[in-house]
Amino acid sequence: MSDYLDMLAYFGVSGAHPCGMALTKAVLAKADIDPERPILDAGCGTGQTAAYLGQLLFSVTALDSDAVMLDKAKKRFADEGLSIPVVHTQIEETPFQPDSFGYVLSESVLSFTHLDLSLAEIRRILEPDGKLICIEVTLADDSLSKEEKQEICDFYGFTALYTKDEWMGVLREGGFSQIEIISSSLEETDIDEAVTEMDLSEVIPEKSYQTMEKHQRLLAKYQDSLHPIIFVCGQ
Repeated sequence: MSDYLDMLAYFGVSGAHPCGMALTKAVLAKADIDPERPILDAGCGTGQTAAYLGQLLFSVTALDSDAVMLDKAKKRFADEGLSIPVVHTQIEETPFQPDSFGYVLSESVLSFTHLDLSLAEIRRILEPDGKLICIEVTLADDSLSKEEKQEICDFYGFTALYTKDEWMGVLREGGFSQIEIISSSLEETDIDEAVTEMDLSEVIPEKSYQTMEKHQRLLAKYQDSLHPIIFVCGQ
């Protein structure tokens, strides 16, 4: 677990990807999700997206590898009167039966995983015609130096940092032959929803404040080099 992920857990950051819940809602609307099919929110964090889906009466299961995040998700679900199953595990190896879900939703999660294992596991638990919907940070181009890429990976704990075309190749190698890219642009009317929500822990280590400060510096440094892209992938 990287210091960055620990910081997100202690601060209870919901929707850590750019534009947060506003982008999530836009993605879910464009992905044309069938409400009759079960969804796995893989890397659910504090449960913001899972709760949104639950309020819309989707059948959703929440999964995360971080116990602090899951405690906050459980509290959110209880406060909102939602009965959403919560599973504490990594996406690389889950307890689910094959063909368990119509959709796997992954918001800024795959970059932190061992992709060969996580993509294989996602394919295993997806129904044959199921879809992986993922939001991932991508390199705008290949202009960053090896040292700059390493700085980003070391800080965030990324196992992968790819351009759009490289992501397409990795997803195809992972067994997803039908890949659609959804526009990540938001209308001006959605900007108000792009505010980051937090659920602060009672005690936050000083190191997490330092990590937050460094995160802000890196965002400013690489804002023109890193962009979110949404992939909708079928087998």
